[in-house]
Order: sequence, then structure tokens, then C-alpha cells
Amino acid sequence: MTSDIQSLKITLRQWTLLSGVLQIIVGCSVGFIPPTGVSWFRGIVMAHIEFTANGVLMIVLGLLVRDLVLNATALKVWFATLQIGTWTNGIAGVVAAFSGASSKLMPTLNEKFPPPNGTDNPLVSGVLQLCGITIMIALLLTAYGLYRSQRVSK
Repeated sequence: MTSDIQSLKITLRQWTLLSGVLQIIVGCSVGFIPPTGVSWFRGIVMAHIEFTANGVLMIVLGLLVRDLVLNATALKVWFATLQIGTWTNGIAGVVAAFSGASSKLMPTLNEKFPPPNGTDNPLVSGVLQLCGITIMIALLLTAYGLYRSQRVSK
């Protein structure tokens, strides 16, 4: 049973690290989209920042997976929620950029850089809510797994 968990951790670590690097590549690539290529360029700036920052987050958490004391189901939920949460953050920015509409969940950005098509895009809001929920689940599972690791090592 222990070798099954260790094998799963190795697999999840490799996929998490690869996905993190790919997310940084996507973030850098999104940065090449010119302002004239989208309806609201601030959405591209947001996507660029979120994809790259969340790629770094994913790499860091991928490096921690060996230390997580979680069962197989919790590890799979951790991986799935981490993937969904980090990728949807940047996707929200891309959707906002091309639609020209953002979300009321971004009041400061909307105030400083008003989108041409409004601030109430339900798709952008829904993707941001999915992002927030799933990233929090992944982070809480990470904290719990690390806490259990500390208790096991004593």
C-alpha cells in the first residue's frame, strides 16, 4: 500500500511540475498578444500575470507532494483542484480580454481600466469563482498533508 502511494506521488509530482512549466510558457506566450488583438488588453495582462504566477505556485506545490501525508483519493483531489484552480485563473483573463467584459469580482481593475463591454460577464465571474474554490481546496489539502507529515515524523 505504501509503495502505491509513493508511486502515485511520483506520478503526480511529475505531472504537476510539467503542468507548472507549461502554464508559465502559456503565460509568457499570452504576453505576446498585441493590445490591438483583443477588446480589453488588461485581460491579457491579467492572464499573463496569473498564468505565470500560478505556474510557479504549481511547481512549488509539485515539489512538496512527496511530503504530503494524504491518502490516494485526497492526492487525486489535490491534483485535480490544483490543475483546475491554477489554469482557470488565467483563462478568466483571456475570456475577459477577448469578450471585452470583466467581472464584478475585479472592482479595482475595473475602476482603473474599465472594460469596453461592461463588468458583468457571467462566464468570467463563473470561471473566477471556480478558480477561487478549487485553489482553496488544493491549498487546504496541501496544508493538511504537510501538517500530517509533521505529526508523522515526530
